[in-house]
Amino acid sequence: MRKKILIIIIIVSMIFSISCINQSDKKPKNINQKEKAPETLTKVVDGIDKLMTSVDEVAKIAELTESEFQAQKSEIEGNKKPSNENKQENQQSKQGESQDKSEKNDEEQKDNITRDEEIFMKWEEIDNSLEDIHRDWNSYEVESVKKGANPDQGKEFKKSLNSFTKAIENRQMVDIMDTGSRTVNSLAPFFDLYKDEINGDLSRINYSTYQAFLKAKEGDIKTADKLINEAAEYSGRIRQKLDKDKDKDKIKELDKLSLAISDMKLALNENSIKLLEIKRDITLKNIKALRE
Repeated sequence: MRKKILIIIIIVSMIFSISCINQSDKKPKNINQKEKAPETLTKVVDGIDKLMTSVDEVAKIAELTESEFQAQKSEIEGNKKPSNENKQENQQSKQGESQDKSEKNDEEQKDNITRDEEIFMKWEEIDNSLEDIHRDWNSYEVESVKKGANPDQGKEFKKSLNSFTKAIENRQMVDIMDTGSRTVNSLAPFFDLYKDEINGDLSRINYSTYQAFLKAKEGDIKTADKLINEAAEYSGRIRQKLDKDKDKDKIKELDKLSLAISDMKLALNENSIKLLEIKRDITLKNIKALRE
């Protein structure tokens, strides 16, 4: 009888030990998992970023004369020519002369495009991208409610997005930059719902960067300086969320962003909007690198 009891005790102990091991194996996995925003939300902010970049390209093309546009296009095509020739040779050997002729005709049409035609086609692409942003937000909105987002924040974002849409419809560059940055900024609270996300503060830096540039163009250097200081504070908050061992690449990108923000602050004192625009673009590029 004693032997049977002893055997039962041993078996129970083994089962309990195995159960404890299994539970301990599961715990580290849960601890190591980071809570990130879903793809449906990141697609919204990525879409706005790309659209803003496209609008900036349109603005730069619009500043050129027709002859300047053609000269710039010829320079770009000249840099691409060697790789295009190799590509044509490979295609010619594989697919025959008829396809090669068709591609040459397409290239000739592209070469003959005017500045106004280029602007028109870019606006069409922007309009299509804008529709995608509205659809992506619709896909995420239900998820935001489940996550416990404040309904007022949802209304604020939709209000900003509607203003952004109207600005694009009216083709007003300054309004697009203003409302676009406000739309990105109004997404920040939704990213904050996910404790390991840095996109909330990146969105705030994006807003501060664009708004500082706009204020500087208006001559309001004091407000521009304040906005850049806020951007620096947000970059410090991002640093606190990154792991020194696991996020080394992100930390390198953050160092670049911090320096770019500092360069924007210095550029404010140089009384050069062109210089400030260059520093703004570098800052925005670093924000995108951190989003990836």
